[in-house]
Amino acid sequence: MSFPAASLGSLTPAAFLARRPRAVVVASLVALAVSLAAVLFNPAWTDEVFYADPGACLAMGRGFLSNGVSPLGFGAPWGLSNPGLPLLLAGWFRLFGFGQFAAHAFFFVVQLAGTALCLRWVGRRHALPAWGALAALAAGMTLHSLAGNTIFHARHDAFAALLFAWFLEGMFPVRPSGARHFLLFALGLACVFLGLQFCGFFALAAAGTFLWRRDRGSFLAGLSLAAGMAVGLLLLRWAYGEMGVWQAFLAHRADNFGRAFRPDKFYVSKEFLVFFPACLLLVLTEGLAGRGWRNEVAKAGWCGLLLLLGVPVLIQFVGLWQSPFSWMVAAPLLLAALPVCVAAPFSRGGWFVGVVAGLVLFSCAFRVRELPLAVREAGRRADVVAEFRRLSGPSDAALGSMSLFYGLRASGRPVYWPYDRYQPMHPGLVAAARWLVLAEADRAIVLELIGGEWEQAYATDQAEPRGPQGPYVILRRKAPAR
Repeated sequence: MSFPAASLGSLTPAAFLARRPRAVVVASLVALAVSLAAVLFNPAWTDEVFYADPGACLAMGRGFLSNGVSPLGFGAPWGLSNPGLPLLLAGWFRLFGFGQFAAHAFFFVVQLAGTALCLRWVGRRHALPAWGALAALAAGMTLHSLAGNTIFHARHDAFAALLFAWFLEGMFPVRPSGARHFLLFALGLACVFLGLQFCGFFALAAAGTFLWRRDRGSFLAGLSLAAGMAVGLLLLRWAYGEMGVWQAFLAHRADNFGRAFRPDKFYVSKEFLVFFPACLLLVLTEGLAGRGWRNEVAKAGWCGLLLLLGVPVLIQFVGLWQSPFSWMVAAPLLLAALPVCVAAPFSRGGWFVGVVAGLVLFSCAFRVRELPLAVREAGRRADVVAEFRRLSGPSDAALGSMSLFYGLRASGRPVYWPYDRYQPMHPGLVAAARWLVLAEADRAIVLELIGGEWEQAYATDQAEPRGPQGPYVILRRKAPAR
């Protein structure tokens, strides 16, 4: 990127950071370390268990089942989500063992690899020194809009960066060749097996690319992607049909269609409340200063505004816009804006890099503040699981809270998880359950679902500082009166 001669002497973020490469490297490594620690100690939550439990069953040799209480029953063949993540987790658990650290490391590694591949694509088009790539990698692993609902909440959206890099390599190759069509066909298959939201996003991205370029290559590339998705859906239909869960899969996916659009959910990440005025300022400062409304800095702002305003509406139109999809805006926005702004003087668009750096610092500060409590909570969860193993017999069935998933799943007891508080409890499980191992926050909900008479057998220390789950309790079913 070039700027007028009057601006050549002004300082750019690239020049400023190039004088301090060691400081950038150290800060980036610290940010990555904080991110990894926060990921490892974060407790499991509903969506994570929803995807991880079938993988755990498969890794333990029980088949593609789930101990979650769902419309399929409990301990039943799984088919309420796309199968790719559980299958990959099963292989990971076979290699590295089953547990919270192993599972959360999987999500961290997937996002790290995807972010690195996106930066590899960027590096072949823009000058990107090693320290700059490391800083961008740290941003990709810490920003809430990119990592908050992927690695910190262990969702299959952790694959977003990997699939996005895949899309960039196929749709915008350095040297176009026939291999790009095979690459995009394979991407279509992967989208179906990893999550239908990927199908919607990349189909829209391919259509947008064709409307922008209007060339034969973009049309054929989009056609290859669509063909992969079509074949993937046929394979998924066959597999889930053989398992007898295809109709349940369709019914569960249909819940994500037709819901009313909620204006308060338009900006699903608070970082969007920063990105929107920042992108608007990129446009206004260039245009009002007489430098043009369509130069490179202004175009970066226009691109950001288009993404922030357009993507939520389009995704809601084809499905449901929700917080885990914030990457659909943040990833292309930063990919378009940062290469331009890092080379622009601070007096023009360079300040946008400072905005992103500020968000990274804020995210790191938040994780550092929460980390001591997360470590203590991990110890508390280990204590309650150890007490449950001491109190219960090997064949005693129990219901557990999601945050206790990994410890209870490894306990060797038959433990089940109520995925949906509105889902009636299966009569067979009501009769079988002898124990409830719960966070205090779940106690009233689960007791209402299962009914019966229960007595408290154990509770963690109530006086210690604790997280939003509250103390953990073990409840034992009361023996029937004689």
